[in-house]
Amino acid sequence: MADRHQDYRQNEHDNNASSAEESGYKVKKHNDLQTPPQVLVFLIAGAIILAAAGSFFLRSKLGPTQDLELLKNIQSGLSFHLVKDQAMSAIQLEPVDPLTELILIQPATKSTSAIHFKVNKEPALKGANVKRAYVAKDEMGSDVIRLSFDETGAAKLAEVTGENIGMQLAFVFNDMIISAPVIQARIVGGEAQINGRNIALIFEDIQPAEQKR
Repeated sequence: MADRHQDYRQNEHDNNASSAEESGYKVKKHNDLQTPPQVLVFLIAGAIILAAAGSFFLRSKLGPTQDLELLKNIQSGLSFHLVKDQAMSAIQLEPVDPLTELILIQPATKSTSAIHFKVNKEPALKGANVKRAYVAKDEMGSDVIRLSFDETGAAKLAEVTGENIGMQLAFVFNDMIISAPVIQARIVGGEAQINGRNIALIFEDIQPAEQKR
């Protein structure tokens, strides 16, 4: 009887030891599976760097690109003229005062005919007052050129648009009309945008920086 009791206690001791060893193994295995704090910090830092790099790349990819050549050509070749009349042919716009008026053409596109405009000879605003010009995309995904004017140009733009609401302001590049939008309101802040199908006329002379690569 004593031997059986002793064997039972010995077995219990062995079982407890085995359980302790198994528990110790599980703890050790769990600890082995845990990521060391130094590695965890490194991984988090790496993720932050990658996220920041991705955000920067996205902004660089989607954001507008400054094009110094575009700005130079805009400053030398762009002007803004108030429109006095328009017609399908230049003859319909006669008579023309050569001292104060010009006849300029907006070239035809695949879907529109050419239009002739009688405009003020003296520009209401000059490209020389543009301090920044860049190519961007509008809401429809079409190319546009966005302009920022210097202080003098911004004041002049506000004055011209404020005094001529309802009239057309022609955007003229190298003596060709790119577009002639109707002035809807006084423009403050010195920002403007050139768009429309005839913007391709500017791109024929000015290749955006991203297209040169």
